[in-house]
Amino acid sequence: MCDLFVFSAGKDYSAYKSLPLFAKQASKNMDGWGIGYFKKYRAFVEKSADRAYVAGRYHDSFQRLARVINSRIILCHVRLQTSGPVDECHAHPFILEFGGHYWLFAHNGKAPAVEGYRTLGSPIEGAQSDSARTFEYLRDRMQSYSHIPPQPLPSLFRTVHQSTAQLLANYPGNYNYLLTNGWVIFAFTNHRQFMMLRGSRKLEGGLMLTTLERGLSDENWRRVAKSTNRQGLLMMISGTDLIYQEALE
Repeated sequence: MCDLFVFSAGKDYSAYKSLPLFAKQASKNMDGWGIGYFKKYRAFVEKSADRAYVAGRYHDSFQRLARVINSRIILCHVRLQTSGPVDECHAHPFILEFGGHYWLFAHNGKAPAVEGYRTLGSPIEGAQSDSARTFEYLRDRMQSYSHIPPQPLPSLFRTVHQSTAQLLANYPGNYNYLLTNGWVIFAFTNHRQFMMLRGSRKLEGGLMLTTLERGLSDENWRRVAKSTNRQGLLMMISGTDLIYQEALE
């Protein structure tokens, strides 16, 4: 299973401690990695089909990025192939531009039904996977709910909530995703936990969220998971604050 990590702060920050720890602890995932970040409101991604960490060594580009990136939000994905070939096109995060923002998206889970979705908008070039189709579907639904950006945060949360509910209704599957426009982060799970930590004393001081079962350090990571009788849990993060959290019925 792929693993996800996101770092969020109230100002530009680096994750030079937590990113390498994430790569090392997710090292069972051997089919590529990607790091996404924002600079002057534009999203950037660097990817590789190589392993992020192997035999005590970090991938050179991964190690460099961990040192030099400064961004309010840093999103990282370490891949275990479940669909699509092992190449850079299928490494996450993906970028799409819509609603007046650049958006980054990373996903793990298994949702073969959504692979049949065909967007009427711009597709993610080269990626034939449930993750790419999931991002396109969410983009299309979000645009159909609101055509005039920007939205107030409660309205934006409701838009993502409704879009995700439609995704589950039309294309059932196991989804964990992270979605961000550089200002806020949406995190959804319907099959696997997230671990959350704010204000680490051993790592960086922002808010961190990961799918790794024990977090990244021996601190008091909070487990965030959907209730067993609900379809999933959607969270919205801004800076170092969890500002909305709501179950999908």
